[in-house]
This record gives sequence, C-alpha cells and structure tokens, in this order.
Amino acid sequence: MISPRLLICVAAFATPAVAAAPAWRVSPQEGRVSFAGTQSGKPFQGRFDQWKAQIAFDPADLVGSKAVVVFATASAKTGDRFQETTLAGAEWFNSAAFPTATYTTSRIRASGPGKYVADGVLQIKGRKVPVQLPFTLAINGNKATMSGDLALDRAAVDIGMKSDPTGAWVSKVVRVQVRLTAQR
Repeated sequence: MISPRLLICVAAFATPAVAAAPAWRVSPQEGRVSFAGTQSGKPFQGRFDQWKAQIAFDPADLVGSKAVVVFATASAKTGDRFQETTLAGAEWFNSAAFPTATYTTSRIRASGPGKYVADGVLQIKGRKVPVQLPFTLAINGNKATMSGDLALDRAAVDIGMKSDPTGAWVSKVVRVQVRLTAQR
C-alpha cells in the first residue's frame, strides 16, 4: 500500500500552475524503477514495487516540462530476503524514518533527436543530491515510452556507508534504470 505521505507528495506536484506542458498519465504497471549492482562480487538486480510519477512534458516546451517520481523505499525488492531486510534498515534506505524518496526535475534539456537529460534533485534519507538522468523518449500519438539510466554513488546519498564505505561488499556505484509508458 502506498503511504499517504507518498500521495501527498504526488498531489502537491499535480497543481495546474506547476507546468505549462501537457500532463501525462503514468501507469506503474507499465513501467519499472529498478537498480543493479554487485554484492560479494555477484550481480544483483532490484526494483521498487511502489512508485508514482507525475509528468508534464512537451518537446517544444522544455522550460514548461517537469517530472516528479516518488517511490516507497520499503518496496525495494531483489528476490533475496536478506538483501530486502538490509535495504529497509537504518543504514541503507531507513524506510521507517524515510518511507519515500523523491526525484524532482529542475530542468529538462534536449541532447539529440529523441534524447534528453533531466537535471534534478534526488531527496533520499533527508539528503538532497543533484542527479542527471539521461533518457530517450518516443512519442507516438498520445502514448510515450521513456527509458533512462544513471549511475548513483552510494556515498552521495549515505546508503550503506557505515558498514561498507569502500564498496568492498556492495558496489559503491549502483545503476538506476527507469522505464515507463505514459498516456497523454
């Protein structure tokens, strides 16, 4: 179940004055917010089962375009019970104290045909970290598909740094992937 705090964050973005670009409805069932790295030298993959995105986007109005993605930190799943318990713990996502994390764009800019970069801020565990999300976007009528990837340094967001500051057990850099489909 998505927390009321998560819904309030998304609702706060949904006010009409936020952006001039058209709004897009994003279905979490048709998308994925995932992460990948290594643990003890072996690759792992995970995902957030609960997330919401509010997007206003127009390639002809990038100044008026904006996105906010809010995800429930306790919904991180890897298929490994130990990893999932650890991720929710105080040293990692600290889901009890910080049930949500939010990525809010401050600017979206074109980087080529169908290619963009979203400059924004990731707020996680009470920290605000600047993050650039390069992504591709294909719009076909009223449907858009987006794919973005970024490298996130765990040190920048204080994830697992007390027990593994050098990345000896868990890769210090984690790949974050966003895939979604939206309807205008």
